Order: sequence, then C-alpha cells, then structure tokens
Amino acid sequence: MSVAWQILHRAGVPLTGTRSGPAPSAAEMGAAVREVLRDPPRGREAEALAAFLFAWHQHFFTSFETLVDAGALEWAARQFSDDNRYLKLRRIAIAHLAEIL
Repeated sequence: MSVAWQILHRAGVPLTGTRSGPAPSAAEMGAAVREVLRDPPRGREAEALAAFLFAWHQHFFTSFETLVDAGALEWAARQFSDDNRYLKLRRIAIAHLAEIL
C-alpha cells in the first residue's frame, strides 16, 4: 500500500485491514487524495474512496472544498453501480471522519 493510501486508510476510507498509526490531518488527507487520483483506483478501492470523498464533502464541506479538487467528486460519481453498497461505505467513512475532523 502506498503512503497516500496508508494516509487515506487511517483517515477512514472503508478498506479492510487494521488501521494503525496517527490520524492524519485534513491537509494530509487532501494531499493523499490528489496523489491517489493521479492514477485512479478501480473496483472496490474506487468505491471505497468515492464513498469517503462524498462523506467528507457532505459532512465536512469547508475542509473538503479547501483541500480537494472539484474534479474528485466528478470522478467519484462514476464509481457506483450499487446504491446499497455506497450507503454502507459512506456510513463507515462518516464514522471515521467524525473522529478526525
């Protein structure tokens, strides 16, 4: 897992595995998103990141707008084919983000 993905995992992107290490700052999260989206993920990783981005945008709008490019939401909107999966992943992401932001 790349450093950017490690940061996002600790931030609450709903991926499997143990979260270890300190919670990242909002600035670190924004930089990690920009890094990961240079070569966007596919499949489950893409769905997890997209749910995280929507959760961040919808619940912590100010920090999201300051730190993440608008194009990230356009990319995220194309990642889901199952609304139920999106809702589940988004709830997980919100719970983790609430602890950090």
